[in-house]
Amino acid sequence: MLAVPAPESSPSDLDALDPATARIAVVGPGAVGTFYAAQLSVAGRNVVACGRRPFDRYIVESDAVPVDDPAVALTDPADLGAAGFDGSVDLVIVTVKTFQTAGAASWLDALCGSDTIVAGAQNGVEEVERLTPYVNGAAVVPCVVYCGSELIAPGHIRHAQHGIMIVPDNAITRAVAPLFDGSAARWRPDENFVAETWRKLGINVMANGVTALTRRTMDVLGTHPVDDVARALLRECLTVARADGVEVDPSEADEYDLSVMPRYGTSMYQDVMADRPTEYEALHGAVLRAGERYGIDTPVTRVVYALLAGREAVTAPPSRSNADRFGPG
Repeated sequence: MLAVPAPESSPSDLDALDPATARIAVVGPGAVGTFYAAQLSVAGRNVVACGRRPFDRYIVESDAVPVDDPAVALTDPADLGAAGFDGSVDLVIVTVKTFQTAGAASWLDALCGSDTIVAGAQNGVEEVERLTPYVNGAAVVPCVVYCGSELIAPGHIRHAQHGIMIVPDNAITRAVAPLFDGSAARWRPDENFVAETWRKLGINVMANGVTALTRRTMDVLGTHPVDDVARALLRECLTVARADGVEVDPSEADEYDLSVMPRYGTSMYQDVMADRPTEYEALHGAVLRAGERYGIDTPVTRVVYALLAGREAVTAPPSRSNADRFGPG
C-alpha cells in the first residue's frame, strides 16, 4: 500500500510549530511553489524560496488572493546562512518536478535535519520513497495539491483557482497546521488521504496524458472518442488503487463528468508546448508499477506511457540537461 508514515510521537507530545518563529523553505518556486511561498510570506511567516533563478518580489495575479510583496529568494544553498536560514529549518515544501528531485539534493541536505518536516508537494503517489534518501532523516509528509496557477516569470504567477494541500491526518501534520492559519494557502489533514491521493493520481493520469499527447487543453477530454480513452485511464488507475487496499470504486470513472472540463492547460500540456520533459514516469509509471505488483493489466496506461516516453526519446531538447537538474545556476 502507498507509504504514509506514522509519526513516532503521539498527538499529546508533539508541539505545534510556532508561526512567529518557524522557518519555512520552499524548494522549487515554480507555479505551485511560488503560490505557497508568496501566501505564507504575506501572512507574516519567515519564508525562503530556493530556486535556480533570482527574484526579489512575489507577484501573484489573482482575482481572489493577489500578492505583491518582497521576497527572500536564493539560488545557492551556500547563501542560506547569510539570509538567516542556517542549519535545519522547521518546514520544507518541495515543489520541484519529480525528475528534478535528485538535482535538488544540495538544497535538501542544507535545509533538512531529523527535526525537519518535509512536505512532498509533488505529483504521483511515491513522494515518500522519492524524497527520503535526500532529507537527513526528516519526516516526509505526502501531499495532494490542488493549485491552478501558471508561472509568468521568476516569483510571478497567474493564479486561477484553489491553493490547498491535503495531507494525512496525524500528529505531524496537525503540528504544521498553525503555520497556514490566516493564509490563503490551505493545509488540510484528512483521514481519507490515501483515497484522495489515488483519485488525484487518476485525474492526473487521465488529464495530463491526454492533453500532452493531443496538445489540447482539458476540454478535449469531453470530446468523442477521446472521452473513452480518458475514462479508461482513470478506471485503470482506480482498479490498481483498489487492489492496493484503497477504498475507491473503479466505476467512478464512468460517472466522471468530462463535459465541464475547462480550457486550461495541464502541467504536462504546458511542458510539451514548451518542449520540456514531462512527469509521465511519476504519473503513468506509478500506475504501471502498482499494476505489475498486483498482476493487473493496464493496457491503455501502458500505451500512453510508451507514447510519452517515445516523445521524449525522440525530441530530447538541448535544454533537457538543465531541465532535469535543479540547483545553483
